[in-house]
Amino acid sequence: MQLDWMTIFIIQVCIWSIVLYDWKRLKKAPKTDKITVSVILMLSIILSFINLENMPGPITVLRYLFDPLAKIMQ
Repeated sequence: MQLDWMTIFIIQVCIWSIVLYDWKRLKKAPKTDKITVSVILMLSIILSFINLENMPGPITVLRYLFDPLAKIMQ
C-alpha cells in the first residue's frame, strides 16, 4: 500500500471521531486517563505520517550492526 494523503485523512477522521465520542467521558475522567488517551492518539497521528511498510524491521537493524563484526570474527 502506498502512503497517500487519503490514508492520512482517514486516520485523522477516525482519531477525531474517537475524541468527539469520548469527550464527555474524558471531562469526568482523572488527569492520568486524559493524558494516557492523549498520548495514544498523538502517537497514532505521528505514525500515520510514516510509511511503516517500507521501514526496516529489528532483524535488518541487527544484521546491519553485527554483519561487519561477523566478518571480522571469521
